[in-house]
Amino acid sequence: MTTTTSRAEFLSLGAKGGLALVVGGSVLGVAVGPALGQAAGDVEIAKLAATAELLAVDVYSRAITTGFFTADVLAYMEAARQNEQDHYDTLAGVLGADAPKGLKFKYPAGTFASAKSIAATGVALETAFVGAYLGAVEALESVDLKAVAGQVAANEAQHLTTFKRLDAGNTLVPNPSFPESLTAAQATAAVTPFLA
Repeated sequence: MTTTTSRAEFLSLGAKGGLALVVGGSVLGVAVGPALGQAAGDVEIAKLAATAELLAVDVYSRAITTGFFTADVLAYMEAARQNEQDHYDTLAGVLGADAPKGLKFKYPAGTFASAKSIAATGVALETAFVGAYLGAVEALESVDLKAVAGQVAANEAQHLTTFKRLDAGNTLVPNPSFPESLTAAQATAAVTPFLA
């Protein structure tokens, strides 16, 4: 069964603890922001995380098909997409029939217009994902899910570093010693300036 998430449903998820990134009247996606930490219960947190992973798979898939990335960067994008799919598959395995499926995402005009705009969007989303999973580690009750959230946060931080480098014209960019666990409001404020 395929589920389509409408704009209203997306915003409803955001109001319940998810992070809806709305730019120029378009819903960019629901990122799980520490928003995850505000969701009620481990199942709701896992559903929001699975939704974010579907968003990430979609973003990487669209980035790959643009043709802006070649050679090692294209290989990285393909591997990162597989990471996101693996994250989703793990969460879907926990959620079973409750796992979100077939979600559709909308993006602001110009999101995939250049390698630079894709990189900037990647920085915004991966920043939110890192903060979201750190928030999940704090909020989850299941020790097993906390471990998965920690592992995913580490992988999302790797993706963030790569997007930061691409966004900076292939220049190495320093990373913080202790990434922040963001509130939904902080994540939105951090992401919005980077979106076209």
